[in-house]
Amino acid sequence: MALHPSKVAFFTGLLAISLTFSHGGFAQKKNPIEASQESVSKGQTIFKKNCQMCHGEKGMGDGPAGQRLKPKPANLADKSGMEKVTDGELFEAITKGKNPMPAFEHKLNENDRWHVINFIRTFAGPTK
Repeated sequence: MALHPSKVAFFTGLLAISLTFSHGGFAQKKNPIEASQESVSKGQTIFKKNCQMCHGEKGMGDGPAGQRLKPKPANLADKSGMEKVTDGELFEAITKGKNPMPAFEHKLNENDRWHVINFIRTFAGPTK
């Protein structure tokens, strides 16, 4: 079932507004798992299996399955964009999904989602 572009734009805007005004919950959630080499390695394995097909090998949003998606998968290698997103917001997007990305709440346990975040943070390099 395809959504009309105006509906996609509406729901994307609604999500952006909800994230902007979220003062608690996910946006403020801190990653409880240290970004150790072990965690990053676990996250890489999980990313390759569940995310790479859309986000691409280097997280640029250019994976083969992502080519036909609207909107395109997020470019996780965009340093300026990634600096604006908290770990909690990434956790929410992975947990609940973010159109057209599906929810992984029931597919990946909470620790695995945090490991993925530790791995995808490596795409954009160190933050300020």
